Amino acid sequence: MRQAANAVRGWAEVRVRGGDCEEFFNRCAREGIGFWWAKRLDEVTWTCRVAFLDAGKVTALGQKGQWEVRLLRRGGLPGVFWKLRRRYAFLAGMAACVVVVAVLSQFIVKVEVSGNVKVPTGAILTQLRAQGVRPGAFGPGLDTRQISHAVILELPELSWMSINRHGMVAEVLVREGNPRPELMEEDEPAHIVAKYPGIITKVQATRGQQLVEKGDTVAAGDTLIGSWVDFVEPEGSAIDLGGMTVRATGKVWARTWHTLRASIPLNASAKEYTGRERTRWSLEILGRNVKIFPGGGISYERYDKITKYHTPALPDGRELPISLRREVCREYTMAESPIDVEKGEVILRAALEEQLAARVDKGDVLKTDWSVQEQNGLLVATLLAECEQEIGVTIEE
Repeated sequence: MRQAANAVRGWAEVRVRGGDCEEFFNRCAREGIGFWWAKRLDEVTWTCRVAFLDAGKVTALGQKGQWEVRLLRRGGLPGVFWKLRRRYAFLAGMAACVVVVAVLSQFIVKVEVSGNVKVPTGAILTQLRAQGVRPGAFGPGLDTRQISHAVILELPELSWMSINRHGMVAEVLVREGNPRPELMEEDEPAHIVAKYPGIITKVQATRGQQLVEKGDTVAAGDTLIGSWVDFVEPEGSAIDLGGMTVRATGKVWARTWHTLRASIPLNASAKEYTGRERTRWSLEILGRNVKIFPGGGISYERYDKITKYHTPALPDGRELPISLRREVCREYTMAESPIDVEKGEVILRAALEEQLAARVDKGDVLKTDWSVQEQNGLLVATLLAECEQEIGVTIEE
């Protein structure tokens, strides 16, 4: 610990020559000058170390007495600066580096998002960039509270956001809110109609007038549960009590049949690379692109651009705010080629099954029939599906 303290405050090594050097050290003690590592070289010569700031006092003490005091060297942190006192360019460079580091540390080089589960990180970063939070932004100039409010307004799925700066890293903490329940206007009249044609298999009318029974055949748009409810008159009464309009609620299931078709061309356009390509290099510093070898545009009519980033990182894994970007532009032409019919059929089946699943989101598929044929240069797939599903939808009057 003492050696570390001496290295920080600095030290000076001196040589004392003359008679009765012990008296010299006694005077140093009386003057409050601390010394250590005293070593005797011969009968009249000693060396020792004193504090960096006490070097002048020791020299003056030797001049008052009969001793020759010579400064041999300086060490520690102040000693390093003492050696550099005449290297003006180096000192100016050090000062400039300190200023540059102090200024650059106020800029954001990385934005980290945490706490999101359903909302994609890319969507959050896009909104943050629109509000000015991006690599290269000046941190103290950002109103983090206002930015958080603006992002939450653009992304209603988020209920809370906090932006914290840790040096050159902007840490964004978010919390996702529960989905807002769909509010029903109980006072707004509405009836339930059929979304698809079919044969009714089950009816659960919880409010309103049930207009269909099991086994009835309905078309798309037919009313299943009406909004008008008749009041039941007492037995034997000749007075019509009328009725009232309500918001119909309930569920209606039916057997339905769906016919879906999809097609793709038998001949598809494919890329053929010509072998010509062009490479461009650039540096990306704090989110800004700087071309290393500026040049003209790409003269190819059609080309693919492949971009690769090479970013150096610190030993702890943190990436530096500078990247070397390499862009390779490869020229290609379009040529007609026949498709693989088996692969095309697999693609069409997957597309039709996805469409059917979207139609029968509340129900079951009972039976399916497939047919695939070539027609007028197209590969056409047809799906016939028999289902049992909920077909009622609410329509406000």
